[in-house]
Amino acid sequence: MRVFQIRLSIVLILFFSLLGSSIPASADLPEGYDYGQAVPTSVPQGDTQIPPWLKNVAGWWAAGEISENEFLAGIEYLINNKIILIPFIPCGLPITHSTVDDVTVPEWIKNNAKWWHEDLITDTDFTNGIEYLIAKQIISIDNKKILGDVPLEDIIFSPNWQTNYDNLVFVSSSLFEVYGRDGDCILSQDGNPIWKSLVLGLNPSKIDAYNDFAVWNDPQKTAVVYPFFTYAAYADFGFYDYYGGYCDTCTTTKLVQPYPLYTSSGIGHQALTLLGYTGISDVDIDKDPSILQQFDKIIMLHNEYVTREMFDAITSHPNVLYLYPNALYAEIEVDYVDSTITLIRGHGYPEPEIINGFDWEFDNTHPYEFDSNCFDMEIYRINNGWMTTCYPENVFLMPQHNMAISLLKAIKDL
Repeated sequence: MRVFQIRLSIVLILFFSLLGSSIPASADLPEGYDYGQAVPTSVPQGDTQIPPWLKNVAGWWAAGEISENEFLAGIEYLINNKIILIPFIPCGLPITHSTVDDVTVPEWIKNNAKWWHEDLITDTDFTNGIEYLIAKQIISIDNKKILGDVPLEDIIFSPNWQTNYDNLVFVSSSLFEVYGRDGDCILSQDGNPIWKSLVLGLNPSKIDAYNDFAVWNDPQKTAVVYPFFTYAAYADFGFYDYYGGYCDTCTTTKLVQPYPLYTSSGIGHQALTLLGYTGISDVDIDKDPSILQQFDKIIMLHNEYVTREMFDAITSHPNVLYLYPNALYAEIEVDYVDSTITLIRGHGYPEPEIINGFDWEFDNTHPYEFDSNCFDMEIYRINNGWMTTCYPENVFLMPQHNMAISLLKAIKDL
């Protein structure tokens, strides 16, 4: 029986390792990212070099001689020293004095720690298994103890968003440095905490690389339009509470302070403003449609809800990139005295058969809005610019830089 248990453990860990190299980390991303993201949860390591003392720690924990938190401190050491590779750190609830002694590691994992301590499984088998367990949030780690390669104070964040350094925790290092806010989690469909929003920053050591697709020195004047109205539509007591049947009066909703969420293309907006694009909002356009005349090119994000004045101004501009499908989808009115927006037409309102509120011939919502993998992304021509065939919010987070770089170069060159 003992031999059977050892062999079964090795098979399970290797199975977890193989799964970890291919499963997407959509469970670790904000709501909306469930459509999928090509972020692997494990990276081939070759010969793993683990300090001998850590194997002793695992053995002591398995024997009940040290606490679970002391064992987890060893795991955090392996992550910070790149022995365990977690390309996208899951969102965890904040560690407090009331939770520090709570059990977060299933008891059966002690068997693996014991067998590793006894050299019955290899270092690589053990670390690959731990990587998978962390990525699937079977093991919880303290986000505040995970370190990025770049000191936080050196990272350059978007000037268009306020950044509170005190609660930022490292998530990933890809084309951009990615941070979350400690404990800023929501629950996914499977009940695991996922990041509600993410903060992007530039790595100072990559400035020369960024120059290839940034517009810091580009004479072309380009504006990227943040979808303030769309953010409000998706907020609590917004239009989606009306669509869901939870609120009969929510066809009018308050304008609220924006937060960089998936639904309002917050990642894309950060990426572009970091690279030198001028940021304006749909409020700016609604109040003064002539503002668009200052720019050679306009980049629309997930600007789903717009006024008639905005629609006319945007569709009249000769050079617009509709970077996200579902732009210019529903008509609203704005009351700047009461700071509210009101749904007028579109998205099945006021009649179910009304789809695009402007009856816009170039509407590309279906099926492109729901493709967030963007593996076969194309940019195609329309009468006043270009459109894309997927929702590219995840592209800016992918550890495989080529797709993000290709997209950013295309945006610059169009």
